Amino acid sequence: MHILYLIGLYPAINHSYLLAEIKYLRRLGWQIETASISNPDRPHDQLSAEEQGEASRTWFVKATPVATILKWVLQVLFTRPGGFLRSLFTAWRMGAGSLKRRVHHLIYWVEALMVGQWMQDKGLTHVHSSFTSTVACLASRCFPITISIGVYGYGELYDPKGSNLRDKIQAASFLRSISQHGVNELMLSSSRGNWAKFDHVPLGIEIADYAPRPFRDNPSVCLITVGRLSPEKGQFLLLRAMAKLAAPARLVIVGDGPDRAELEAEVKRLRLTGTVSFEGRVTNERLLALYAEADVFVLTSLSEGIPMVLMEAMAMTIPCVAPRITGIPELIEEGKNGWLYTPADVVSLVEMLRRVIADPAARRHMGEQAREKVKYAYDMEKNTARLSAVLLRRLTSDLPIPQ
Repeated sequence: MHILYLIGLYPAINHSYLLAEIKYLRRLGWQIETASISNPDRPHDQLSAEEQGEASRTWFVKATPVATILKWVLQVLFTRPGGFLRSLFTAWRMGAGSLKRRVHHLIYWVEALMVGQWMQDKGLTHVHSSFTSTVACLASRCFPITISIGVYGYGELYDPKGSNLRDKIQAASFLRSISQHGVNELMLSSSRGNWAKFDHVPLGIEIADYAPRPFRDNPSVCLITVGRLSPEKGQFLLLRAMAKLAAPARLVIVGDGPDRAELEAEVKRLRLTGTVSFEGRVTNERLLALYAEADVFVLTSLSEGIPMVLMEAMAMTIPCVAPRITGIPELIEEGKNGWLYTPADVVSLVEMLRRVIADPAARRHMGEQAREKVKYAYDMEKNTARLSAVLLRRLTSDLPIPQ
């Protein structure tokens, strides 16, 4: 089978799981073309050798010369006038609400015409979309192609009306959700007649890349949190918890984003300068080194899918403390392979952290069980084989009749 993976940003540190997934699909015999709306998230010389190889075979939509863009748009206008107008009308309707939204959706529309024409030139008839569902949806309104959509969590599900999720579900042949919670949210955002389009196929990690780190029962504990510094990740709650903790612990914050300056100011305001440090965005090698120094992984997100960083930490036998939200309980089983606390509740988080810090034996046991859970349920090679089976079934047969 020959399909296109259309990704918003690729290769990228935050989307390394897509690189691994594509690699395993190719090993299973799939011919995967890759296209990225934006250029990689780092200069070429900062990419790993594997990422450089992927970048060399990936088409970057925004890097297309203006003359080529104009040629393709005119070509679509004259060869597919009906589809041209149909997709333009859809973009205009989806952008309703403000001038800014209209402009953004007109840009998505041009990108959709480019992607569709590129697919036609390549002889491709199916595109699997990751973080590019608007572009894929608009392309399907113009060209004789089918689309499928990867649903990962907050980005796709937080604002279903604003993101036109119902329209995208209607346009898609099927949607792959990485969590059962995501399937639930998709059902809420669609008519019952579309429920048969939803497949739960978890992501995974390459277990061999995350060796168990050495256990320490030191009285001083290193906490680590990893993620984009943005409102939905809730790092301000973690800083408030650190201020109330009154336990021998320090916190390492890994990641970057729009909240960084305010978070740094909050650290100073709470007098946590000697307790909390910021690493910023790091390479995978540096992240592994930071994991190896950590005793507990803490997550304070307000919304998630199933975080890859939790899988990574668990694979390295780092016990995890996370909120009881969305798809996280599918990964962490309370009291068996980690700890879950009441979301957005600083008191609950502080009490949990105090218990974890004071009990090294429990930390060791939870870390060992955490690795076993990831090996069993979130191995990238096994779960990509599941995805391959879903793709093959969906692309070679009619959709099942809804029950």
